[in-house]
Amino acid sequence: MNKCIFSLCLLLPVLFFSSLVYGADLSWEDLNSRVTGYYQEQKFSKAADFAEQALELARKGKSPEQLATSLNNLAMINTHLGKFGEAEILNKEALGVRQNAFGLNDIRVAGSWNNLGLIYFFVKKMADAEQCFVEALHIYEEHYGKTSQEIIPALEKLGKFYKKTENSHKEEEITERIQALTTGAE
Repeated sequence: MNKCIFSLCLLLPVLFFSSLVYGADLSWEDLNSRVTGYYQEQKFSKAADFAEQALELARKGKSPEQLATSLNNLAMINTHLGKFGEAEILNKEALGVRQNAFGLNDIRVAGSWNNLGLIYFFVKKMADAEQCFVEALHIYEEHYGKTSQEIIPALEKLGKFYKKTENSHKEEEITERIQALTTGAE
């Protein structure tokens, strides 16, 4: 009997520590924080483990933003791991969750369009990528206004896309728009 108690005393700290390491009993916020940390450190496999746990918790919860964030995080990790098919499915789901919860023209929806555009860019679906980047820009324009400097990041993303796809005419149009916004003319 004493051997069993002794063994149990040795085993409990190991079990407790391993549950912390592997994310058991962590809140969604804690899991998401670990996802972000490992993602920033480019430790994508570790980030994926915590992202899957965060997604599982988010699916059980009531927050559409947590669900969409978890889906998006796992999608972006899968993109870095070269799992583009999985990334596309997850990102489309995140986009749908945000559209249903917040409306088609919510600023958070624009972020999902941009992320989906990146995935399409990586798999060389250029027409789909362009459509996503343009949709994001339209939402930003609607939210901030077409003459707001707040839309410059979306314009820059679209400009980079046109540069990479060697569409110099559209790239030039975007560059001129950015210049007009940064100099205050329009």
